[in-house]
Amino acid sequence: MLIKLAWRNIWRNKKRSLITITAILIAVFLAIIMRSMQLGMYDNMIQNVVGSYSGHVQIHNEGYWDEQTIDNTFTDNDSLNQSIEHRKDVSVVTKRVQSGCLSSFNDQSKFVFVTGIELEKEQRMTDWNKRLLEGELLKEENNAINIGKGIAKYYNLKVGDTMVFIGQGYHGMQAVGAFPVGGILDMKNPNLNSVSVFMPLSTAQEFLSAKGMLSQLIISKAAYGDEDALSNSLKERLGETYEVMTWREMMPELEQIIQADSAGGLVMIFILYMIITFGIFGTVLMMTQERKYEFGVVVSIGMKKLKLMITMVYETLFLTSIGVLAGILCSRPIVLYYHNNPFRFPEEQVKMIENQGFEAIIPFMSTYDIPITHGLTIFFISLLICIYPIITIYKLNPIKAMKR
Repeated sequence: MLIKLAWRNIWRNKKRSLITITAILIAVFLAIIMRSMQLGMYDNMIQNVVGSYSGHVQIHNEGYWDEQTIDNTFTDNDSLNQSIEHRKDVSVVTKRVQSGCLSSFNDQSKFVFVTGIELEKEQRMTDWNKRLLEGELLKEENNAINIGKGIAKYYNLKVGDTMVFIGQGYHGMQAVGAFPVGGILDMKNPNLNSVSVFMPLSTAQEFLSAKGMLSQLIISKAAYGDEDALSNSLKERLGETYEVMTWREMMPELEQIIQADSAGGLVMIFILYMIITFGIFGTVLMMTQERKYEFGVVVSIGMKKLKLMITMVYETLFLTSIGVLAGILCSRPIVLYYHNNPFRFPEEQVKMIENQGFEAIIPFMSTYDIPITHGLTIFFISLLICIYPIITIYKLNPIKAMKR
C-alpha cells in the first residue's frame, strides 16, 4: 500500500519528477562514460607495457633489479615454477634469461637486449601472432631470432639476414654468435622495438653460457587477480633468497601517470555528484514543504508518522532508481561499442602517443562494477537526503501544519 501511494505521489507533479530523473540520468551517464573511458585507457596502458611483456609480478635473484647483469641470474627450479603456476590467482608463469649485447650488421652496430623466452608460455601471455609483421615466430628446432621493428629499421634488415652478437656470458664467458633473422615484431612500444632481440630459451642460455640459469620468472595474474596480494604472498614464502616485485615497483612512472590522470577524473565525477545531490535535495525539499498541510491532515486522522516517513523514503528511492537505471541503460550500448571498437586518436597525435610507449587507442572498460559503483553511490546519496523529510515529519505538529 505504501509503495503504491509513493509511486502515485511522485507523478502528482510530473514536470518536477521528470526534471529530477533526467538530471540523475545525465549524471550517471556521464560518470559511467567518463570512468569507463579512463579505466579502459589505464588498462590498455598497463596491458601494453605490463601484461603483454613484463608481467604483473617478477621474481629475480636478490639484487638483480639494481644490477641487471647475467651474473645475477638464479638456477631454474621446476618445483618452484609449478607450485606458483598452480595458484588460483596466477594465469601464466614463464621463464626468461636476458643480457645486453652489442649487435652488428654490415658496418653498423647497436646495443640490444637478447632475451631467451619459452615459446608456448609466452604465447599464452602475449598473442605474438598479432605482433608479427614479417617472417615467422620463433621455433625450437632452428636458431632463427625475432627482432623489434626498430632494430630492423636501424639496420635496414630483412627476413633471412644474419646478425652478429658479442657480449659477456655467465661468469665472464664470452658470448659470440651469428643468428639469422626469422621474424620482425611490433612490440607496441618504441623503446622495446629498438632494443629487443628474442631467442628460444635454450638457444639464449647456450649463447650466454648460462645453461639452467634464469634472469626473471614472469608471472601474469589471473583475471581480476590482485598483484599486490600475490606479491606479498610470494615474498613471505620465498624469503630473502629472491626479490619479488610488482609492475608498480618496477615502473613507478607508469603508476604516477595513471594516478595523476585519475585524480582529474575523480574531481569531475565529484562535481557531478555535488550537482545531482543538490538536484535531488531540491526536489525532496519542495515535495516536503508543499505537502506539510497534507502531512498534518493524514497524521491527524490516525496515520502513523513512521509510515509517512517510509512513504517519503520510497518516493526518493523511486526517483533515484528510475534515473540510475535509465543512465545505465543509455550508457551501456556506448560502452560496449567502444570496448569492441576502441576510439582511435587523430593521426597527428598517434606518433606522439606511440613514442611514449602506448598504443594510440582508448578501449572502454565494460566491466559491471563501474555502473554498479556509481548506481550505489547515487542510492547512498538519496538515503542521506531522506534524512531531511524524516526529521521534518518527526517534528511535525499537525495543528500548526494545517494552519499553513
